[in-house]
Amino acid sequence: MPKSAIQHSVSAGAYENKLHDNACLPPDRETGRERSNTIKNVISVQNFPDTMFKSNDLKNRSADVIKAFFKKTIAAQSYNKMFSKGDNFSDLGIALTDSSARKSSLHSLQHLNNVSKNYLTKIKEKTQNLTSQEKVLLSKVVDAKIHFRHQSNSNLVDAAGILNIMSLNKLQSNAINTAENTYSEDIRCLSNQDFVFFGVEFSDDKAQLPLNTRHTTVDFGANAYIVDEQFPHGYLTLTDHFDNKIPPAFKHEHKEFIAQFSEVRKEIDRRVHGDKGKKDVPIFNSKDMKLGLGLHLINFLRKSNDIEFKGFALNKNLDDKNLDKILNFVFQPEFHVPRMVSTDNFKEVKLREISVKDAVKASNFEALSVHMRNKDDACKVMGLAIECAKKDIVNFLFSKFSFTKKDVIKMSTRYDVEYLLSRSNADEKILRDFLERGLVEPNHTFRKINSGDTMLDNAIQYNKKEMIGILLEYGALCGKEINNHR
Repeated sequence: MPKSAIQHSVSAGAYENKLHDNACLPPDRETGRERSNTIKNVISVQNFPDTMFKSNDLKNRSADVIKAFFKKTIAAQSYNKMFSKGDNFSDLGIALTDSSARKSSLHSLQHLNNVSKNYLTKIKEKTQNLTSQEKVLLSKVVDAKIHFRHQSNSNLVDAAGILNIMSLNKLQSNAINTAENTYSEDIRCLSNQDFVFFGVEFSDDKAQLPLNTRHTTVDFGANAYIVDEQFPHGYLTLTDHFDNKIPPAFKHEHKEFIAQFSEVRKEIDRRVHGDKGKKDVPIFNSKDMKLGLGLHLINFLRKSNDIEFKGFALNKNLDDKNLDKILNFVFQPEFHVPRMVSTDNFKEVKLREISVKDAVKASNFEALSVHMRNKDDACKVMGLAIECAKKDIVNFLFSKFSFTKKDVIKMSTRYDVEYLLSRSNADEKILRDFLERGLVEPNHTFRKINSGDTMLDNAIQYNKKEMIGILLEYGALCGKEINNHR
């Protein structure tokens, strides 16, 4: 077990005094406290713990310093965008102002530290006078080995065996077309689309992982990628950062565990937030996150009416596997890493088969090959590619097969293919592909939905100007015009 704040205290009482006075953690847990400013600044930006100065090779050490500085600079850019553009931070009074955002490139990292310190101070104030049992539980959380789990239906490991997980911003800047789990409300309210998201697991035994396969009841993918490195510029929230509602117990992944506790099942369905309302989601930097999480757990236990659950959590023999179940039941911690994670130190676990639709949405060509044994299968995949507006999949299928109008009928699901080619989320380039190849008629009238309408009706309804132009180029008419000509 790694050294903890509690192990470094002279006594439990001394630790409690440190906890609730000024220090977040004892000095030797704060990186580089005793070193010169130059060395401290370098070490504090490393993603890989305690590795920088172990090499005797000056060239390697210099490269590490440069790499670390770039990581710190990139992280600052991600936080600058989040704290200055996210509406929620402005509403809470913790946004970076325009003048602050224009300051030195690393100013946003200090802002993160200030926000984290403020949230840590608040939870310390609410959890004073820890009992001996609470101190033991807190030590378990602070000492816990943390792993980060990212799930995806994409194949995120390259040919060299490197795991590459990119933020939405990074994916878009690299023109990579894949499934998205960041929604417009997340972007407007938090502007955290330049972060990679992880579930958090607590275990000393990496062989057990993953201990969880869902986050707030959502299955984010068939492949679980687990990393246990330290990311000094990441931040943790106790829940999903945007939707900070803990799901009801009956929807939880570990129903058997929860079933043994009668009262806490009723208490768990709630929003986790600070004193300023539901938008006030506590944020902790990587240095403060374990302490903040442990104190929030103690605060929850103090308020709970479930004697059995409290006894279970405060038992000195509580193991890490059950600690994980408690933390991912009472909360569902989410960790966020700026911009990108790229590492050869990871564990990949296949949780299930990838469905054909998930493979299409994720642009996972390797997984698609399992589902495409013949041309009929390819027609079904093409229908899904149109529905999901996946131009890369459409291009791939056109490169492999020669489709006819008869094949288009096989692409149809519950909607006309023409309807899918022209609805609100349709890709105009895919529509042009089908028109150029003569696979669809520009004046086909829908039969399955919006009967009698045409693709031009859809384009006008959704104000898709580029699509309207393409359709008019091919002589498209509205449904009413066609009926009038009959």
